[in-house]
Amino acid sequence: MFTTFGNRGTMHLGLCLRVLILVALTVPIRAAQPAQETFTLTVPNGPTSTLSGSSVSLLCQVSPLFNVEPLEVRWYHSSNIHSPALLYKDHKIQETPVVPRYRGRVSLTGGMERGNVSLTLERVTLEDRGEYVCQVSSEQWYEKASVFLTVNVTGREPVLSVAEARGGGGGQVNVTCSSEGWSPQPKLTWRNKDGAEIRNEQEVLNTSDPQGLVSVSSWLLYACSYSDWLACTVSLSEEAKREGRILPHIYTAPTAVPGVYKEALIVTLILSLVIICALCSVILCKRRGSMWSSSQKSRNRSDQAELGQRPAETEHLIKGAENTVQTPTEQRAAGEEFNLEGAENTVQTPTEQRAAGEELNLNDWHHVKIFKVNILLDEKNAHPAIRINKGKRAHYVKEKDTEKPSRTHLHVFSEERFSSGQHYWEVKVKDGTTEKLSWYVGVARENVDKRPAVPLTPQNGFWILSYDKEQGFHVNTDPQPPITVAKLTIVGVFLDCDRHTLSFYNVDTKSLLYTFTDVKTSNYFPLLSPGRCDKIPIKIN
Repeated sequence: MFTTFGNRGTMHLGLCLRVLILVALTVPIRAAQPAQETFTLTVPNGPTSTLSGSSVSLLCQVSPLFNVEPLEVRWYHSSNIHSPALLYKDHKIQETPVVPRYRGRVSLTGGMERGNVSLTLERVTLEDRGEYVCQVSSEQWYEKASVFLTVNVTGREPVLSVAEARGGGGGQVNVTCSSEGWSPQPKLTWRNKDGAEIRNEQEVLNTSDPQGLVSVSSWLLYACSYSDWLACTVSLSEEAKREGRILPHIYTAPTAVPGVYKEALIVTLILSLVIICALCSVILCKRRGSMWSSSQKSRNRSDQAELGQRPAETEHLIKGAENTVQTPTEQRAAGEEFNLEGAENTVQTPTEQRAAGEELNLNDWHHVKIFKVNILLDEKNAHPAIRINKGKRAHYVKEKDTEKPSRTHLHVFSEERFSSGQHYWEVKVKDGTTEKLSWYVGVARENVDKRPAVPLTPQNGFWILSYDKEQGFHVNTDPQPPITVAKLTIVGVFLDCDRHTLSFYNVDTKSLLYTFTDVKTSNYFPLLSPGRCDKIPIKIN
């Protein structure tokens, strides 16, 4: 029995020795596998595209296939060849000297034993776009190849507006479409209501901001129409596109027809006088009835005194006569409805008119001026170089010499803020014959970024109409549509929070200057600027 156990133990020991020898022989062979003396890198022919915020793999493969774990793999952006985005060396990824913004976002895809050295980049930003270089090095040889990365960013919804065509004639209007925040350059397409693309009589302009985002705009000369809408589509692909629509027509105010406005005003005044006279007559009759009742009561009391008594029946009749005529105040106190032939129900507030479904025409200044509100300027939120007088007037004073001024944009916000409804106010920008050098008016969203480097643009929460003596009138869109103004003393500003529109008017001519159609935020603050180095005041009317 002991002999049998000894033989089995010897067999197991021999088997273990064979396994150990096999492992010992295999590992050194793999570690000692020599690298290829020469090799090449295979990368995609075209650019690699991805969406902002997603992950992407930049492909790079060694050819012929062999284990590259002992080699050095370096990925870097072509703009910074000395600091890599990823460095693999000594069988591991090195923490330094990589570019800090890539840390925690880059890795090798895997499969290095099969020659795969592809780079995975997570949480892609617009700053990551460009040319990347894949470099693989051994002691005898090195090779590198380039991979191009494009980052797609979908911009904002197009903003459309309509203006009179200059010299166009034939009932044509100039329709403008603009959209911001795209990457790379998008395609802009006009279509009619039937979906057919419009190719003629249009211009397209593309501009880039400091961050590399593209703004696109187009102007189209089109026949004025009250029913045939136009569509403007801006797109990178079928999945990444934005569209806006508009009816290409301009409302003609009554003042455009000679004599019509004057006649309408006279008729309105006459009707108003007739209604006022009728109301006064009714009220006067009521008061006379009340006075007659008091006089009759005194006369009856005098007769009672002469007779020495007043029967109960007479007392009852007199009391009944006193109550037959009541003043409006007495009627209200008694719970009766006071209605002078429906006079109270003939006048509606602007809000009641909107609630009743009446359409508001932004092109008619007379429609929007009824929403006028009182605006006071907030001195606490004014630039140090602005002085506020009585909450209405703002003017520029000499700026204090400071190393770091609070902000470069000279403006002041209002005390009021609006979140719903319709609001209209006026700003007097010219006093007499004195002409200002510059100014701007409009609205801003709550908690805007006030750093000097932040431009006053709609994407940063500012919607403004500006004037500069050198450049004239313009709104802060990119590009800036042409705004022709012959004379402007008072600017009317109309904010419709419910429809997200902001319109500017020339109060002198009672005409519309421009309308922002995508003013979306939770709270709006009116703001104005008297301009830099211009001591002539600007004020809220």
